[in-house]
Amino acid sequence: MAVAKNKKLSFENALKNLEEIVSELENGEISLDELMDKYKEGVLLSNLCIEKLDNAETAIDKLLKESKGKIVTVDYKIKADDENV
Repeated sequence: MAVAKNKKLSFENALKNLEEIVSELENGEISLDELMDKYKEGVLLSNLCIEKLDNAETAIDKLLKESKGKIVTVDYKIKADDENV
């Protein structure tokens, strides 16, 4: 999977891909070069999942702080700042 495509993945798809990579690595039936590529991709997917969870937490915190007991909706755009993911 190309690194540039990772940013466009939903959290659920990124997590699914990460789980598949972990399974392949645990299987142990791949070459060292492929293992290194899969490991790198797994780290990138893990970072993407963490970023998406952090963004969701920030959005929820913002809603809670602004509502002060009232239900308030806030336009919140999830941003992707890190081009290395």
